[in-house]
Amino acid sequence: MLKKSVLALGFASVLSACGGGSGGDESPKISVSVNAGSDITVNEKIEFTLKALGSPSGGVFSWQVISGPEIEGFPQEGEELTVTAPDVKGNSPVELEVSYTAPDGTSARDTLIVNVVSVNLFPQAKITQTAPESGTSKYADTITLSGVDSSDRDENGSIVAYQWKMLSGPSTITTERTDQATLSFVHPLLASASAVEWQLTVTDDEGGTGTTKKRLSLLANDQLVLANAGSDQQVQELDTVTLDASSSVTVDGQFSCMWEQVSNGSAVTLADERACKTTFMAPLKSGNQATSIDFKVTLTDSAQRTGTDTVNVEILPKPLGKLNDTGTTLCYNNTTQISCGSSDFPGQDAELGRDAVVQFIPKSGQGNQAFDFTKFSEEFEPLPSSDENFACVLDNVTGLIWEVKEATAGILPNTSVRNAQNHYTWFLAGKANVTPGAPNSTCPQDDYCGVQALIDAVNEASFCGGNNWRLPTYMELANLLDHNSSGDYLLDPTYFPHVPDQALLGHQYYWTTQTSVDGTDGKDANLVRALVIDMKTGNDVTRNKSQTAYVRLVRRYGEED
Repeated sequence: MLKKSVLALGFASVLSACGGGSGGDESPKISVSVNAGSDITVNEKIEFTLKALGSPSGGVFSWQVISGPEIEGFPQEGEELTVTAPDVKGNSPVELEVSYTAPDGTSARDTLIVNVVSVNLFPQAKITQTAPESGTSKYADTITLSGVDSSDRDENGSIVAYQWKMLSGPSTITTERTDQATLSFVHPLLASASAVEWQLTVTDDEGGTGTTKKRLSLLANDQLVLANAGSDQQVQELDTVTLDASSSVTVDGQFSCMWEQVSNGSAVTLADERACKTTFMAPLKSGNQATSIDFKVTLTDSAQRTGTDTVNVEILPKPLGKLNDTGTTLCYNNTTQISCGSSDFPGQDAELGRDAVVQFIPKSGQGNQAFDFTKFSEEFEPLPSSDENFACVLDNVTGLIWEVKEATAGILPNTSVRNAQNHYTWFLAGKANVTPGAPNSTCPQDDYCGVQALIDAVNEASFCGGNNWRLPTYMELANLLDHNSSGDYLLDPTYFPHVPDQALLGHQYYWTTQTSVDGTDGKDANLVRALVIDMKTGNDVTRNKSQTAYVRLVRRYGEED
């Protein structure tokens, strides 16, 4: 490097006097200069000497770091200094400046470059087995190797990366991660003793690497075909049950499967008895049949060695309850019909409840989808489903007996007691502040046209074998609806004919026992509204009890009057 000194120069003044006189000469001042010396290259953390030359002598030398890593002790003064090179993570130049101040106060500066060379001490890799604690492992043990005891020999260095590599060993050994401080793998199933050798490479914060190896002994296993039929299961009737032996283990990972039912009870049909993963439908429980089924899987490996395992499947009743389903059989996305079973639109009505398993459920009578009805005569004698002259219907699911209306005929009030077009106010015995309805107005009754008038007339006649006819609850009537109906109303017309036409009253509302607080803010002590169900849409509507709506009575067999 070309060195330049900054010089302070003194100039002589030449004075001349006008008109003669004597003159004198002054000696010129000596310029100040300094030389920091040549650029040097040193290793990190090594002592080296700085020596500057200054003229004229007798001045003061001051040193400082201009750029680069800091050097301990700077700034400092002195013509000659012993300095320790800084600890660096890579080759680093340090620019030093020396300033020299002469005795007369003038000064000069010079610089030099100290190239500090990084001397990286490579890290030391070390492998320690941390599991099993005994150090001896066998089949299925999880073996854990740790590299956390590896170290960087540099004073302020650190390990920043780990990399594991299997140099030799059984091909069935697998690992999830090989770039962590620890490595875990499962002792494989072996027909003969073997060994595995792992290599660990660690990298320090300066890019230096260190490597070590560790060899582990692996033991042979007595049993070489480990069949696994899976965990015992608890399922419901008609569920699709999966039998899965795919987690079984053999020496080379190759095997075939054969399933068989080994317990008494309902025989089931497997989708594929030779598939390691197969399915069947859980049968309906009946009589004294077993409530569980045992299956055995036989595994055969590539050397024709075999092993077996069994699994128990307990079958529970499907909790269909005593309620009808909705009759819905189709599935939809946000805009259109789709195939049922979509994972994007799961748990749809058509996939759940009785309708989803209707083909497997025994019926006492008949009906659309899972609905199960039996027709009865007015004397409560059961009739075939083809009979068109019936008076009431037994819902075999809920156990409720429903009134069947007579066809619309005549002009009110000159109609029969159970005529379909009769309509009533929500007047029930013991319920206050409800208009009974004028007699011989919307019904043929002579006393009043409230719901209670119809109930009394039907019970007095012991209609369909009972005297306990009543107005249905909201849930009872709503549960009768078939939402898959394509007719003019949401009931099966084979069992519930004679629903009045929409045009007759402008609605198809039927009363329920459910009083409504809608519109009262909870402050209307009279509660003058009740819920009706619209047989056209299935919606519930709040209606003033003094208005009229249609009525379909219900009773339960064996229920007290």
